[in-house]
Amino acid sequence: MLRFAWPIVFGLTFAMRCFAQEALPQVSFLPVRVCDPVATEDQGTGAQSSTAEIENLLADLPPGTERDIALELLNEVSIRSLPGFCQDPHNGDFVATSVSGIESRASEYRVALGDRSLPKIEVDVSFQHETGAFDYGYRLSNGAAAAAPITTWGLMTPASDRTKSMTHPIWPVEAATESDPAVAVAVEESTERAMGPTISVGGRDLSRWKMPSDEFAIQAGSSLALFAVNSAFRPGWTTAYVGSDDAIELPRQPLREDVKAGLEVLSKPEHYYTSVLTIGPKFGPSTDRPWIAGDWLIGVQTMVAAGSLSARSPYVAEVLDSLARIGASAPEARVPLEVGTPPEGAMEALIDKVLRMALR
Repeated sequence: MLRFAWPIVFGLTFAMRCFAQEALPQVSFLPVRVCDPVATEDQGTGAQSSTAEIENLLADLPPGTERDIALELLNEVSIRSLPGFCQDPHNGDFVATSVSGIESRASEYRVALGDRSLPKIEVDVSFQHETGAFDYGYRLSNGAAAAAPITTWGLMTPASDRTKSMTHPIWPVEAATESDPAVAVAVEESTERAMGPTISVGGRDLSRWKMPSDEFAIQAGSSLALFAVNSAFRPGWTTAYVGSDDAIELPRQPLREDVKAGLEVLSKPEHYYTSVLTIGPKFGPSTDRPWIAGDWLIGVQTMVAAGSLSARSPYVAEVLDSLARIGASAPEARVPLEVGTPPEGAMEALIDKVLRMALR
């Protein structure tokens, strides 16, 4: 059995934000609203102004890299102006007061996000000629300086992928459900975009592994391997969401409407978890090669802009040129990936191996 495999490491937060200032008009970012009654009204007004500025910009942007960046900026601003919440400057907790609605018996409700780990992901991608399926194998590490262990993590995958199986010898898998805000079917545009550089129809699922008990958590400075996905879907850029907590726990007392609105924002995977750009199943067996090439083209451009690939590399230049030709071709033309320069370094070798699998 002929198998292709290549180990690669990612420790990246979502790459789009790395070059936002160059690609879009500058937006005035605010610090997170701190738990201090002084000047919070001015902060909130400024956040609304920034949000409106980005929303106006989005209305005029077609699908593509710049629209993706604008959506990322909108997420960044939204978490800085959460209704009903301020942020404790000492530990980063989001705090709401008087959640019972009884001012004379004010209480405090705190939310500590699950993004306190320092994840790094290694992935092997293998192709099985006998079955036509792809094996994705992952090792997840937690940095030595992490503030919390890793207790759950998952991948954004196409909702239409009925061939997918996710396994681990110890950690069980939880499928996406609409009732759990932390394991959500991706119906919002911001989360759909987490599948990678471009948006396609069909919906996205966040399916995750979860530790069975505390003794199997990935502590700071340790790692765990053998997370596996088998799928007939070809590889592409996607997002892993890594958490140090399962989900936000709601208090028993009634919640004010502004607090509920703030929880909806905090519960989004892109805010609650640490996001890591990685490789996973993305393109169905019948997906046109031009669409795959176009998606990969934007992905490679994103990695260049983020500094993970060199813009001066002859290999990268040839890859971008060849992907552009394939993306502009008719599906039946079967334009080959023509890259004569050999890849240099781990990231270029990754691109070469996995891209050829995606376009085979």
